[in-house]
Amino acid sequence: MAKTELDRLSDDATVWIFGIAPSLDARGSETLLRNVDAFLEQWTAHNVPVTAARDLRESRFLVVAAEADTEKSGCSIDKLFGFVHAAEKALGVSMLDANQIFFRDANGVIASATRSEFVGAASASTVVFDTTAERLADLRSGAWERPARESWHAQLIAVSA
Repeated sequence: MAKTELDRLSDDATVWIFGIAPSLDARGSETLLRNVDAFLEQWTAHNVPVTAARDLRESRFLVVAAEADTEKSGCSIDKLFGFVHAAEKALGVSMLDANQIFFRDANGVIASATRSEFVGAASASTVVFDTTAERLADLRSGAWERPARESWHAQLIAVSA
């Protein structure tokens, strides 16, 4: 069995962060986690189990991490994305839309917007979530959540110094 707990993985574990829009309710969260667990239990690369874990953060971000020394082939990653695509359809949410930007609104609530909507709604100090983070250390340190001026999101807005 390759599924494990997130805290058992190294900081160098590969991570995929899927932003969820709209946010999941309690039932949707439960369903998603149950299905992710079932997927991780059977996830393999070249018939070798992938040591992996998952987390759901604030009903908005599905985090899947795979240990750095575990083989992750293109086919196994395709299986993960195929699973997420099926989960999108089953839950009626978006999880693979690269056009969605996730940020904290003025009240600190996580919101999402298209890139063009974000440009008009954000400033350099808007706290954004970098769903392109690649290492589990980025989540653990909080580096994936930071002001737009300190992230690739700065390219989307006029950043004033």
